[in-house]
Amino acid sequence: MIKGIYTSEASMRPKMTRMEVIANNLANINSTGFKRDRVFIEMLKESGAPSSDGRSDLTGTNVRRVVDLAPGSLQPTNNPFDLALEGTGFFAVETPNGVRLTRNGHFKLATDGSLVTAEGFHVQGENGNVVVPSIDKHQQGNITINEAGEVLADREPLTRLRIVTVADPDQLQKDHESLLIPGPDQIPVNVPQDQLHVRQGFLEESNVDAIEEMTAMIEISRSFETDQKIIQSQDATLDRSMDIGRV
Repeated sequence: MIKGIYTSEASMRPKMTRMEVIANNLANINSTGFKRDRVFIEMLKESGAPSSDGRSDLTGTNVRRVVDLAPGSLQPTNNPFDLALEGTGFFAVETPNGVRLTRNGHFKLATDGSLVTAEGFHVQGENGNVVVPSIDKHQQGNITINEAGEVLADREPLTRLRIVTVADPDQLQKDHESLLIPGPDQIPVNVPQDQLHVRQGFLEESNVDAIEEMTAMIEISRSFETDQKIIQSQDATLDRSMDIGRV
């Protein structure tokens, strides 16, 4: 009886994590470049083996979050500093905590000509931060970024965006919003130029599927309620058993 209560309780914990992940995915459905999280439950063969007190051994159960890097759809904005990537790759961004990777290409020019994110982080080029020199002499409408990631002012090349990838993208972890952290052994490497596809005047939408997430939320909620009812039923049965024992 007690084992049944422990088993039901153990199945509820991963569902709580999945509900948190789904809620966060839905909250970021309109966040540019956001990549949804998925939850995987890993269980070793000996997990669930009963111990002497009747509690299942759950030390072999692990709930793992993985970032789903599937691309989102591209939407035109007509803003010359909105950029999107087709295919693989990430923009490299310099933050106070180090280099971060992102698919959010909603950039702008700072007063000193630096290309920065909405948060003010510098966008990296192949030779350092991307800066348009003598910005006061250029019309922002004359600054273009071609498919190969070259930044041009009045058709004169200035620099090239640093578009990178990592050997194992599954090891990427989220920092905040749409920024990703490379793993400790994941050194970002530049994407070959012949594989670059930068789209100027576009932004990549979130890859969250609202219908899929809502369906999963409903299924988990019903399953969670079932587990609760099972625990309540087992607890009531246990109480009756104790009452009979006292009689």
